[in-house]
Amino acid sequence: MPSAVVRRAFVASLPVLMGYLSMGMAWAVLFTTRVPGATVCDAALVSAATISGSMQFSAVEIIRDAAFYSPCWVAFLALMINIRYAAYALPFIGEFRTWPAALRSYLLFGLTDETYAILLQCPFTEEKSRRRYFLAVTAFDQTYWVVGSTLGALLGRTIRFNTTGIDFSMTALFLVILVEQCRDRSNRIPAFIGGAVTALVGAICLVWFPAHADKMLFPAMACIAGLLLALRKKTEVRGS
Repeated sequence: MPSAVVRRAFVASLPVLMGYLSMGMAWAVLFTTRVPGATVCDAALVSAATISGSMQFSAVEIIRDAAFYSPCWVAFLALMINIRYAAYALPFIGEFRTWPAALRSYLLFGLTDETYAILLQCPFTEEKSRRRYFLAVTAFDQTYWVVGSTLGALLGRTIRFNTTGIDFSMTALFLVILVEQCRDRSNRIPAFIGGAVTALVGAICLVWFPAHADKMLFPAMACIAGLLLALRKKTEVRGS
């Protein structure tokens, strides 16, 4: 792989390095301190096989209390949390069709939020260079997450401290992204709809269906999707 392509990919992935190391460490500390019997190898394997920070944070509770979660509910939860990745692949469909199946499968597997943002800004136009750049960026980002998770697991296994609040780190990350996105006027109404509907559905579940309040994700997502589709034309016009 030409050094120029790898160098450009590495430089482009440096912001991800900072985020993935810290977030990966935060997740692994939670994983090794809250899941009985979890090891450093377990943390590294989960990160290597998942590459979905939000799902991994959710998985800590799921694995710890596995008896309370059915396989169907876990599968549905994973789908809802990661459904956005399906949209990320859309800009690359035409290009990926002509690429080797193994490369295409790996790139789709490693297409996270941050990797997607970098790949959209690929500086190369020649096909071979683009393939190598895509592969290098995806591999770098995955490595950062696995390394961060491994370091966090080592920390969690050797140093005992109060981990209260660490699980909010992923929520804080998405809040920061939301604030940045809301600087664009067209994103404010969808953001408001998402927050308002989630709060309303959560309140209804807590008051009338307290035994099933932890399963509010599906009705909230369904209501949000329905409202956004119904108001799509209005929000597009307002945003423009």
